[in-house]
Amino acid sequence: MPKLGIVADDLTGCTTIGALLARVGVDTAVLFSPTDVSALTSDHEALILNSDSRPLPAADAYERVRLATQELVAAGARQFTKRIDTTCRGGIGPEVEGMLSALPEDYIAIMVPAMPQSKRIVVGGYSVIDSVLLSRTPVAQDVRTPVKQSHLPTLMASQCTVPVGHVPIGAVIDGAEEIRAGLVSCREAGDRVIVVDAASLEDVDLIATVVAGLGWKVVCVDPGPFTERLAIRSGVVDTRPVKERTLRLEPADTDTGTALVVAGSAMRVTHLQMVELSKVPGTEVIGVDVGDLIADERHYLRETGRVLDEVERILPKQPRVIMLALDSTISGDLGDMAAMERRAGLQPGEGPGQIPGRFGALARRVVEALGDSVAGLYLTGGDIMVNTCAALDANGIGLVDYVIPQADQGVLVGGPWAGLPVICKGGLTGSEQTAIQCVNRIFDEKME
Repeated sequence: MPKLGIVADDLTGCTTIGALLARVGVDTAVLFSPTDVSALTSDHEALILNSDSRPLPAADAYERVRLATQELVAAGARQFTKRIDTTCRGGIGPEVEGMLSALPEDYIAIMVPAMPQSKRIVVGGYSVIDSVLLSRTPVAQDVRTPVKQSHLPTLMASQCTVPVGHVPIGAVIDGAEEIRAGLVSCREAGDRVIVVDAASLEDVDLIATVVAGLGWKVVCVDPGPFTERLAIRSGVVDTRPVKERTLRLEPADTDTGTALVVAGSAMRVTHLQMVELSKVPGTEVIGVDVGDLIADERHYLRETGRVLDEVERILPKQPRVIMLALDSTISGDLGDMAAMERRAGLQPGEGPGQIPGRFGALARRVVEALGDSVAGLYLTGGDIMVNTCAALDANGIGLVDYVIPQADQGVLVGGPWAGLPVICKGGLTGSEQTAIQCVNRIFDEKME
């Protein structure tokens, strides 16, 4: 029976918060679909459901989160979280209200959007990403869920039907009593969602300590740190020692098998990471034509055949890494999607939705070609992750750790590749060396 019940709007979010919990010893599982809860064969302290709702219209996102929360209530969860993206993409307001609607009326949502270990902080209500205002980052040009507003109380007020309050950084700096006073004041004013600033993990921990002391029934709304701290401070979970794992940049003689990298993020950060990984000896790069992925069946099958022929050519070399990547990820040039859609006979905006499913299916064909030599998977790009795992017939991921925050390590749950090491990373996360570190972790876990 889970103690923590969490709903995230995409798989990256699921693994990010799951890895934070696993790192302090909480037995955590991510399920790709809320309907898979009944199929679990073992208990987990934290259960995370993927609503896959980030790009959905408000009413649809609300309903998906409401139904997922009902599954968690039925499973016995005692503390609840609506996990949000660190860059606040998607319909946070409708999703929070969807979760609240499935819980008793005395629940209140406390939103602590900071993830300081990933350089995401909130000061004066403004979201700052690595010293840049949120609306001035590439997220403002996100192709599916752009964010144009940096002031989070304003963003939430525009998305919510319930009143939204705010506890500013000054109260957090002044300490526990001021945080408590700010929260109580907001609740007495009728606010059902309260945004709280934080600029450090110490701030997040202090906020969690105050909230635990208040004894309120709370929905945590955050990327992960506040959930983890509140679960500990409120006594819902206990921490346990976890194994120390490696973080290395150089290949090792003990690395055996082939790690498959499936890269479909459109972010420049991912492009730079793939460039660095491609320089490591033993790495073979296979580009996948985006235009063919969104084209008719004939073009898609032709591209699939070409990729598999390339895999067969490469396999005798016993590659250390095969990087299966969209050509736009490799080049850093997104191309003219509108022109590709016109050539494919698609309506404007339909092209990006075609890519993840077909790319995931192609990744499975490569895994099948690798056979027993596959050492593990490194998946980057949220939609690519969930579609690749679905193509592999997995039900979920059992989280064990992270390589760096938001580059999350686990094993596949269910399906023919159950137990296979997998690392999932969002497109905006990490340095140019992160992909190298993630691949090396896969080999170290295979040795274990």
